[in-house]
Amino acid sequence: MASARTTGMIGMTSVALFAVSLAVFGALNPGYSHLTNAVSELGAVRAPNQLAWNLIGFLGVGLLLCAFGRGLGRVLGTASAGWLLVLFGLSFAATAIPADMGDLGAPTSVAHIAASQAVLLFWLLALIRLVFVRSFGLTLRLVTGLALLLAIGTVVVRGAELLPPGLTQRLSFAVVLGWVLAVSAALFRRAP
Repeated sequence: MASARTTGMIGMTSVALFAVSLAVFGALNPGYSHLTNAVSELGAVRAPNQLAWNLIGFLGVGLLLCAFGRGLGRVLGTASAGWLLVLFGLSFAATAIPADMGDLGAPTSVAHIAASQAVLLFWLLALIRLVFVRSFGLTLRLVTGLALLLAIGTVVVRGAELLPPGLTQRLSFAVVLGWVLAVSAALFRRAP
C-alpha cells in the first residue's frame, strides 16, 4: 500500500517543480510574458530552451503527477480515480511534444494540443470520481468540488476573453495544481 506521506511529498514536489521551472524558464526566454504567452511557448519548436523546458517542465512534472495519482488511488483504495490521475499525469508528460507555434496544424502541434486537452479531461474525470469516494474525507471532497467549479469558471473566463490569454492559462494551471497541492498537503499531514 502506498504511503500517504510519500504520495503527498510527490504531489507537492510536482507543483513546486512546475512553479520554479515556469519562473526560471520564463525569465530565461527574452520577451516572454506570463500575461500574454502560453506556457507551451517555452517548449515550442525553436524556443531558446526548448529541450530543457520539455524535459523538466512538462515531462518531469508529468511523471511526478503520474506517481502522485497512482499513490493517491492506492491510499484511498480507489483504482478508478488513481488510474484517471495516472492518465492525467501521462497526458501532462506528453505535452513535452513541442508545438510549432508557426504551424498549429503540424503533427507535433496537433499532438501537443491533444495532450493538453487530455490533461484537463482526465483531471476532470478523476475529480468527478473523487467527489464520491467516502475515504477521501468530507473536507477533501469539498475542496475537489470547489476545484471543479473553479475549473468551469476558468473555461468561462477564457471563452469570454475577460483576461489576457497567458493570465487565463495561469489561472487554469493554478486551479489544477492548486488542487494537487491541497490534496498533497492533506495527505502529508494525515500520515503518521
